[in-house]
Amino acid sequence: MSTTGTEMVDRQRQRANRASNRTPGGRLPTASKRRRPTLAALAALLIVGGALIAGVLAVRMDERVAVVQVARDVSVGSKITKEDLAQTRVSGDNLNLIPADDVDKILGRYAKVNLVKGQLLDGLQTTKSSPISDDKAAVGVVLLDGRVPATGLLPGDEVQLIRIGQGNTPPAELGDAVVLDSPQSADEGSGLGKDTADAQTATMLVDRSDVKAITDASGNNRIAVALLKSGSSLGDK
Repeated sequence: MSTTGTEMVDRQRQRANRASNRTPGGRLPTASKRRRPTLAALAALLIVGGALIAGVLAVRMDERVAVVQVARDVSVGSKITKEDLAQTRVSGDNLNLIPADDVDKILGRYAKVNLVKGQLLDGLQTTKSSPISDDKAAVGVVLLDGRVPATGLLPGDEVQLIRIGQGNTPPAELGDAVVLDSPQSADEGSGLGKDTADAQTATMLVDRSDVKAITDASGNNRIAVALLKSGSSLGDK
């Protein structure tokens, strides 16, 4: 056999060998994927860590306790009702907060300070006795522009009531008071006539001994108010 013929036979044999090594789809065989133990261990670690974090969060949630929360604004001196209260969950290290299970102990008590919607109720912010005690009285006081602070009055404000002087009568202190209700527009039935359409009335807690002088000055449109302290407490009744 000639050299040329031998080379041709060799080439045909090589082509046949290559064809026998191909896969049915015509693709060359690929090496099988090797396992990656490091990645597998990391994945397992992440799964375990996630479970532990979820467990810790669940435990912390269990440590939160239900406490009483203010559901709407409550003015100082007002009696607290069921509609005024709600509940929420907080961490258990707030000693003065009221547990939700004790909400019945708060109903019927009185706000010593202004309570704001959303705040957590502290046991020191209420009192069991009405602010209108034996030596106190709630009176309505007619107020005109220019005779009250320009910033207005709010429940809990401590004020001094002054009788405006007239003629030979000098001004006089009528006594201190605590604002129970914010001033509201007065109607024509206030007794001061249509010229006082801008008048407002406010309910104030005063000493019972001052009631006569205060109501007389208010009814005769001779009363002015000085703000002594904003948002004071009614004190422990």
